[in-house]
Amino acid sequence: MEDEGQLSSGWMAVGISFMTLALAYGAAWYSFSVFFVALLKEFNWSRSTAAGAFSVFMLLHGIIGPFAGSMVDRFGPRIVFFLGSLTLAAGFALSSLTRSWWQFYIFFGVVTAAGVGLIGWVPNTTVIQQWFREKRGLPMGIISSGAGIGIFVCVPLIQHLINRVGWRMTYRIMALFIPLIIISMVIAFLKKPPITIVSSHTKKAVSDNGIKDHLVVNEEWASRSWTIRQAATTRQFWLLGASFFLASFTTHSILTHHVAFFIDQGVKALSASYIAGMIGIVSIGAKIFWGILSDKIGREITYTIGIACSVCGMIFLIAFNSLTYRYIPYFYAIFFGLGYAVVTALPPLISADLFQGKAYGGIFGTLMMLNNVGGACGVWFAGFIYDQMKSYVPAFIIMIICSLCALVTIWMAAPGKIRVVPG
Repeated sequence: MEDEGQLSSGWMAVGISFMTLALAYGAAWYSFSVFFVALLKEFNWSRSTAAGAFSVFMLLHGIIGPFAGSMVDRFGPRIVFFLGSLTLAAGFALSSLTRSWWQFYIFFGVVTAAGVGLIGWVPNTTVIQQWFREKRGLPMGIISSGAGIGIFVCVPLIQHLINRVGWRMTYRIMALFIPLIIISMVIAFLKKPPITIVSSHTKKAVSDNGIKDHLVVNEEWASRSWTIRQAATTRQFWLLGASFFLASFTTHSILTHHVAFFIDQGVKALSASYIAGMIGIVSIGAKIFWGILSDKIGREITYTIGIACSVCGMIFLIAFNSLTYRYIPYFYAIFFGLGYAVVTALPPLISADLFQGKAYGGIFGTLMMLNNVGGACGVWFAGFIYDQMKSYVPAFIIMIICSLCALVTIWMAAPGKIRVVPG
């Protein structure tokens, strides 16, 4: 009965993480693309200046990641999520008062980013990693699909709100309702993870193999109790960091600028927001699918298939710059949604394969800091390229190259040489 209760609490944590990521990232992160257009219209900023606020957002979000993961390890998730929700409310409320670019950099790029960092990807994956020691593909896929729900629901909904009440009032509405929902869920349902997860699968592995983990290939590596400092001395850590940097450089430059790109091509703002939302709905199932598939055929092969989809999506974007066929953006949304899903769902799994242990939250948070630095650079870079060339096509070509380089570095890190996936 106790085991069943712990497992039930673990899946409850999955549900709360799913909703938290949907609300936090859907409203603050992925909806920036529609706020981006509204800000350009009102203030007439250059695209690199406006995008720079999101670059600051991603940098601070990444810096907070290791601390947020360590805080969850030390204090438990409830305190961290409560603090993050209040900070997020303050960030949204302050953003609605923006009158100049430097104010938006502080209100959105710093305060809002701090809130999202404390309730975001790193603390949530840390919680789930503590509940599920093996076959993490399904729970990690489920929580990462929360961001997809956020894209699908929040981006079009927020565009509707901006059209009806303006972007300032939209930020105020978000400041009231989103933190309130998250705090209510955390207080009512979220429990502190156990020191060790209890599951029938874990028990079987122990009884059949003694103290050895039947998934381990490199026992010397897997038996080490990794710290952040020790992990940072390994080649694999920096290969993962390079891969996450490049993948984020690509993904977030596209997701930030694609609405503006479609509007440049004559697509209406609301229709462009639906295309952005379609990426979210595609990624919902895709993240769960990639997580489960990676448990069956391996992380590297699954990542390869996902990157191939991402490259196809960017090729469709380039084609739409010259061809006016209205179905092309939807092909883009499908393929890029699949690619976005794999570079979101697999990093926590790959990181855990290499650096599982008590310090996982801090290690993964540090890797996500590199991930966010990549995204911040990509967001600004795409805006800079457009300002210089009045076209996004050169940036799209560079993003394709970066995606392929991200794939190569994952194969070089070779998580499958440390642990074989359960399948």
